[in-house]
Amino acid sequence: MRIPRTPQQQRSGKSVTHAAGEHLPDNRAGVTLTEVLMTLMIMSIGVSSVMVLFPISVLRSVQSTQLTNAAILKYNTQSRLQQQPALIFDPDGNYSIQSSEENRQKALMQHYRVGGGRNYIVDPVGFHGLFGVDNNGDGGVTTDDDAIARVFGNDGNLPGFLNSTGDRLLLPRFDGGLLTRLTGLDQAGIDSSGLNDNQLSALQYLSRDLGNLGDGRTIQLDSFALNLLTYSSGGQTVVIGVQLTEDVLPDDLVAIPTGATTRPAGIPDPETSEITMFSVDGNLSQTFPITVIDAANRKIYWSEYDENGNSQDFNDNGVLDVRPLPLEFGVSPVVGRVILQSDRPSDYSWMLTVRRSSDGMVRGADVVVRFQTGTNALDERIFPASFTDGLAVIGVNNALDASGAPIEPTLKRGGFVFDPVNARWYRITDYEVRPALSGLWSANGFEAAFWSAYQYRVTLETEIVRGAGAIPQSTGSGWSAPVYSGAIFLPGVVDVYPLGSMPLPESL
Repeated sequence: MRIPRTPQQQRSGKSVTHAAGEHLPDNRAGVTLTEVLMTLMIMSIGVSSVMVLFPISVLRSVQSTQLTNAAILKYNTQSRLQQQPALIFDPDGNYSIQSSEENRQKALMQHYRVGGGRNYIVDPVGFHGLFGVDNNGDGGVTTDDDAIARVFGNDGNLPGFLNSTGDRLLLPRFDGGLLTRLTGLDQAGIDSSGLNDNQLSALQYLSRDLGNLGDGRTIQLDSFALNLLTYSSGGQTVVIGVQLTEDVLPDDLVAIPTGATTRPAGIPDPETSEITMFSVDGNLSQTFPITVIDAANRKIYWSEYDENGNSQDFNDNGVLDVRPLPLEFGVSPVVGRVILQSDRPSDYSWMLTVRRSSDGMVRGADVVVRFQTGTNALDERIFPASFTDGLAVIGVNNALDASGAPIEPTLKRGGFVFDPVNARWYRITDYEVRPALSGLWSANGFEAAFWSAYQYRVTLETEIVRGAGAIPQSTGSGWSAPVYSGAIFLPGVVDVYPLGSMPLPESL
């Protein structure tokens, strides 16, 4: 028997209970399973759409960061070239070691007197990343390995590549004169076997310092000063270091590079770390390079003296630098906060492609900015390819390793391909892989001729300025055979910035 609910029960939404304790339904509206599933479906579509945006935004952010750093490095390189035009016009720096004006002029002219040497690469990081390294994997470092450092591009074993006539084509690479300046000898006659480990380390540092983007510093320690360290001479007392508070552990300091620990023999102090001191009120600050760290006693020195009078010319300038604190810190200076920083590793480097004419003028130069984590000779492997004047398409084939196995090129839309014969870069807008054989021979004319000669068709952003090799051409009675040159798909190229033409500077 159903017991009717009172009006009060109906308004309150409470259920009516039978005498036996059985509950009656309250007749309230609910949500069906179909409505729940529809809601979940709509939410999943919305959430999925939003989630797709995150990797895209991260990718765009990375690309934006790379392009920004590339532009900064391009302007830095351009400014450096204005100060050091010899980087382009005398890329091995050997004119500076010539004993007479006549020999100096000969050294300057060597890069454009011979037609085959008018195109070249200036690549400090790449040169010394490969110089003195086992590049061909035979277990030792020989002149063959050094030869790969001296040439941009290789066939996986030897520098350069063989063209259709069997000639080995070479594109010279120079280090900006670092090897010549360090040894006092012409870099063309220097083998890595004649250098000691300190000299090779020095060249590694110098090349990174010249060719990389200096993009800031990393804070290694943020602490406070306990005592100032002084040195007295000639009746004057100067502050030459600082002792940090006792909460600093030796382990906090031992890994920080200094002029004493990172200075390769034969080159100036790289000043890889610096100390910044603040006055107690925080209104004044001063930054010095760190010369020595006494980790056990928590002492940091920025002078080339210590408090006991010991000294060393870390920057090789012929003077023992004291580097006193500014007078604004007071006659009896007081230092509060102290920050220790070191160079942040840079993954961006530049290289130059140079095209000279018979009068010595640079007809074209490009700043190529790379994002990389290391140097590998196989990154410069040359693939069989054909560049034809006036076209915006090239044909490319796989290369072969030492065992004859095919190696595929690293093709990327938006990436770059390099023509080593003419020293020109082209941006890739698209590429196609050879279609299946069933469709290859069904086509007549150009498509069949092209795909029978190449495994990849690469579309370029601009037309080819000067050819190297040739794709099949119609002869009226058929199609000509392809003529192969080479192409390099160098990984990590962020952008290529043309600098245009440059006259031979009078200062050289």
